[in-house]
Amino acid sequence: MNTLRIGFVGLGGICRQRHVPGLKKLPGIELRAVANRTRESSEKAAREFGIPVVCDSWQELVARDDIDIVFVGTWPYLHREVSVAALQSGKHVFCQARMAMDLEDARAMLAAARQSGKVAGLCPVPFGLSVDRTVFRLLQEGAIGNPRHVCVHSTQSTWRDPSAPVTWRKDHRLSGLNMQTLGMWIEVLHRWLGMTRWVSAETRIFTPRRPDGQGGELEIRIPDQITALAGFDHEVTAGYFISGVCDRTEETLMLFGDRGVMRYDALADRLTVSGTRRDQVITPLPEEAYDVQNWRVEADFIAAVREGTPYHPDFEDGIRYMAVIQAMYDSAASGRREEIRCDWP
Repeated sequence: MNTLRIGFVGLGGICRQRHVPGLKKLPGIELRAVANRTRESSEKAAREFGIPVVCDSWQELVARDDIDIVFVGTWPYLHREVSVAALQSGKHVFCQARMAMDLEDARAMLAAARQSGKVAGLCPVPFGLSVDRTVFRLLQEGAIGNPRHVCVHSTQSTWRDPSAPVTWRKDHRLSGLNMQTLGMWIEVLHRWLGMTRWVSAETRIFTPRRPDGQGGELEIRIPDQITALAGFDHEVTAGYFISGVCDRTEETLMLFGDRGVMRYDALADRLTVSGTRRDQVITPLPEEAYDVQNWRVEADFIAAVREGTPYHPDFEDGIRYMAVIQAMYDSAASGRREEIRCDWP
């Protein structure tokens, strides 16, 4: 077994909590290099995880001949640059979600992945992973009959206070079009219902300027709230309500059929189905079970690199949810329904 050498661009947050521990469990893996925003941060991460090489820039790391895979753990503003450069340098890429700043960036990333022939994967949203196969089975068995409509409610109080300073998630220069859990829920619905075909959306910014944490103010472009209607095949529609200014924390999806309702609470990771009987809590069958606390993301990605097995979400999956996010912003700006055109190369 050849050793796969991994370089990290942005080793923080989820890389520390999930990806490094997951990779360390696998045979034939070397954590080779790291490049964080500062030399001090890079050296700290290198000491903590026994990484031998500290790079002064992500460009230096990507150009190294002793790196096989680049893990991109930065905020979205660098995803395009780092991913494209790494793929063009012959590296496989694992990129943190959300995929990109906007659809244009996603197009460039997908084109680079296709041209390289390398594995280009994204970190999956944890929502729904534990019940994915169970949901597929229940829908095939007709547990709720024919699906008709989906309601997604994602509410937080994060931006209710107008004086709350901007974080990277609210800074369009770092996050692009990505807004709270919107892209995560789009990813889930694409897994369960297929590709979105059209959207009609409204956005609201209740606090147009916020403190930037450096004594100034930043113009806010990422919405405080999005309401949208979307259409899928088979005449299924979905309603999204995504808000950061509500006095309630909720992450729920309700799938209405003509014979019952399926409800998934992402925060409790709980699936229920109701029909002619009362609500029934659904426990996945043993062959369907997926332990999100001990996920197989890193093992699945490494298997794709070594053995050519399929890995999802890949850059194809990512551009699909980025296309929907882009269409929602375009619809809100134009006041018209936007068709989703899968016209990337």
